[in-house]
Formats: sequence, C-alpha cells, structure tokens
Amino acid sequence: MRRYINIVIFVIGLNIFSGMFFFAPAMAQEQKTSHITGPQEPPFIPVQPIAIVGGTLIDATGAMPKIGYTVVIEGRKITKVGRSEDVKIPKDAQVINAEGMTIMPGIINSNQHLQLDPLFSAGTADITLEAIKELWEENFSRMPHRAYVYLMQGITSMRQTSGPYKRMLSVKKKIDAGEIAGPRVFLGGALFMSKAHFQQYIEKSGASKEVEIWLRDNFAYNVIDDVAAGTDPFTGPEFNFWKLYMSDEIYDGKNDFSDEDLREIIKKAHKYGKIIDVHAGGHNAGLRRMLDFDIDTLEHPFYGHELIDEDIIEGYVKKGAIIDTLLRVMVAGAEHAQDPHRFNETQYIMSMTPEDYRQLLRYRDKMLDNKRNPDRPGRAVYQADKKASKQEDEDDSLKLFGPSYNKLQAERATSHENMRRFIKAGAKFSLGTDTPTFLNFLQDDPHALEYGYMIKEGMTPMSAIIAATRNGAEALGLANQLGTIEEGKLADVIVVAGNPLADLNALKRVYVVIKDGVRYK
Repeated sequence: MRRYINIVIFVIGLNIFSGMFFFAPAMAQEQKTSHITGPQEPPFIPVQPIAIVGGTLIDATGAMPKIGYTVVIEGRKITKVGRSEDVKIPKDAQVINAEGMTIMPGIINSNQHLQLDPLFSAGTADITLEAIKELWEENFSRMPHRAYVYLMQGITSMRQTSGPYKRMLSVKKKIDAGEIAGPRVFLGGALFMSKAHFQQYIEKSGASKEVEIWLRDNFAYNVIDDVAAGTDPFTGPEFNFWKLYMSDEIYDGKNDFSDEDLREIIKKAHKYGKIIDVHAGGHNAGLRRMLDFDIDTLEHPFYGHELIDEDIIEGYVKKGAIIDTLLRVMVAGAEHAQDPHRFNETQYIMSMTPEDYRQLLRYRDKMLDNKRNPDRPGRAVYQADKKASKQEDEDDSLKLFGPSYNKLQAERATSHENMRRFIKAGAKFSLGTDTPTFLNFLQDDPHALEYGYMIKEGMTPMSAIIAATRNGAEALGLANQLGTIEEGKLADVIVVAGNPLADLNALKRVYVVIKDGVRYK
C-alpha cells in the first residue's frame, strides 16, 4: 500500500513538473500572441504567422477562383498558397476561418487623397488667407483618420495624387514605421504645373496675391518655371511618380508646357525611375496631344464635356498606358442630385461633426430645389462659390459645381459612355476614386462603386478585380511585389464576406485586412 502511495505521489509530482516544463513556454507564447487573436495592436509589425483557411481564392493572376484554399503568411510575405488539405499550418499561427468568403489581394487605389474634404472644393482660392489656412489645417489634421478608414475599406496601397508632400511625409513615415494604421502611401509630391497654367487657375479662382503665394509654397502645386530646378526636389526615393497636371484649355503654344519641356520632364522622370502620370484634361485635344509622349498612366479621361474620339482611345490602348478609372469623381454630384434624401441617413449623421452635417444639409436642400426645376440653371451647391451665387440666372453660373439638373445628368451619361468606349477598345485599367473630392464621400464606399461601374460598362468581374489589384501594382511599377496572391509576394491580403464576382456589394463587406503581414481588421 505504501509502495502504491509512493508511486502515485511520484507520478503526480512528475506530471506537475512536466506540466510546468511544457506549460511555461506555452504560457509565455500565449502572453506574447494572445493580444492578436483579432486585429493587432500597435506597433504594427509582424509578430506571428497568419493562416487564412478554407476560403475561395481569387489571386488576381487571371486564374479561375479556387475553392477551399489556404494562404499562409510569415513575416511580411506570403509563404504558402494551396488547397487547404495540402498546406501545413505553422504551429504558432493565428488561424482565420474564411469558409464561405473570398480571399483576394488588397485593393490598390491609384488615385486617392489623405488631405481633401468632400464638403469643400479643393480648388477654392477666392477666400482670405486666414480662411484658407484654417480650412486646410483642419483637413491636414484629419489625415491619419482618413488613412485608417481607407485601410479598413480594404485599400492596402494608394497613390496620393498629389498633395503637399511636406505635410504627407510625416503621415507616410508613421504608417511605414507601424505607429499608425493606414495603406502604403505612394507619393508624387505635387501636381507639376506650367507657370502659364497656374496663372490661368489663379485668375479664374480670384485668389489674392498672398493666397497665391501660400498655395505655391504649401499646397499641391509645383509650378515649374525651369524644368531642371523645378524637378530636382522630386528625384528621391520617397517619390514614386510625377504627375503632369495639364490645362483644360486647348494648347495654343503658350498656355501650358511646351513639347520640349514635356520631353525633358518625362526623360528625367524615367531616368530616376519615376512613373509619369498625366492629367490631360477632359477634351479630345488635350488627350490627343499627350499621345505623342512617353507617358505611363492617364488620369481623368471620363469627363462629361464631350465624347472621346475612338482613334484617341485606340492610341492609348496601343501605347499600353494604364487608364485610371476615376468615374466616381465625375458622377458623384449627379448621383447625389438624383437622391438628395440619402443624406438624411444615419451613416452621414454619425460620421460628421454637427457643423459639417449642417453644411451637408444645405447642399441637400439646394439639390432638391434643382431637381424640382430640372431645366433651370441650378443653384450653387457649394456656398463658397461666390461668383456662382451672384449669377444664378446665368447658364454657366455653377461651372464645375453644377449646371441645370438635366445637364448634370446628361454629363453623367457622357462620362459613363466614355468609360464604356475605353473598355470596349481593350484599355488596361487601374482603379481610382479621387476620394474624398467634392461630394465624393467615403461613406458611399466609392471603391466598390467604381468596381461596379467597370462591370456595368462592359468589363468582366474578374477583369475589374485585376484592375483594382494587379494593374494597380503595375501602375506603381511594383507588379513583382504587390497586386496578386502568390508565394513570395508582400502579404497584402483581404477577405471579403461574399463573392465579389457575383455580388457587387461584397467589396463593401471587408472581413479581414492584412497589410505587410500584420492583421489590422
């Protein structure tokens, strides 16, 4: 009996000792990783492997969807992709069950902004220096939150096209260091403008001399008097691309960059490994002119002013230029004008300050009045448009902010037709939304709307996903690192609740966001 008791005591002691031996490291591991059972807390650096298990994989390579797949992420990279039964999951991995959901690359938004405000026009300059400073300081203070919202929407990379890089760099560095949550931010630094074009803008805007000086020094405009001096500050590694902001007026040999200037800028950009991005204006003449130059990506071809000639579209297809979709920014005002009562919804109330929401309600009431009188020149929606408010009886009273309701809807139809023509011609697209430009609200999930526009105008759902991912990476010159789910690529992965190939709203329901190997959502 005594022997039996001794054996029992020995076994119990051995078990306790063994438990302590094996349990202590396990407990330490639990303490190390338990805080990321869901999204990780800052600092945002990879601390354990992640396995996304059992989802339908859309890898954006052009391959068909693959059911029952697992993606393993270790460190900053994707290390394993395969059928779930064939993939060995690391023992210490955080496992995410993706059954019934879709695994796909993070969205790349090729035209987006951290500093804009959808309640105000970015081009407003006919106000006092104190007022413009106050407006923009408020916008700049909101940049970290906007970056967070974009990431939660599944946007893991964005081209900031463009902005005051001196204000952007600090936010970008904090994101890159893992201090705050946000997409990868790729900077162009500024809008490269000719001196003649900038003077056109100043004259039309009615800006005072002191506001003009502030805009040149603190805003998004890099006004180039001398090509060498004007481009030298943007040759460093912090800048991914240069954006040429061309005049909307037809070139007359004096009112914009000369052909010689353009070739010199483009040659220098490519020498330093920069992508050349072009805003050519919304008319055939400007788009036709830029066909003669070695550009890489094209912005804003879907204005509603006029239909784009098919030979111009064919020219861009042959060049292989990547076309940034940017339809939402062109039609947001017209779509909101169709249903201004959407602004009564709680999503707008809860996401705005009382002051901002009152401003939105003023816009709503003007839109409703314009809709009741669809052929009358519309009332100025944006109240700071002083010239428009003084000339409400003139046909051009609203300029950018809105002609009559019916004309606004006609321009919307033209914008859609221009996208349809580019799609029919076989153009290569990346997805861009230009958010948050005037009335282009984040609350509307503009990236999902843009995806839907592409499909509506003739693109297959798979091609639209590739535009939003792989082609966006190509537009950044980073197709070897981003844009697809493949072993060895950087781990920018999202999981959406549903099937985006069948349900256009699936991209609004982002369940998981992983960027650079870190789970943020």
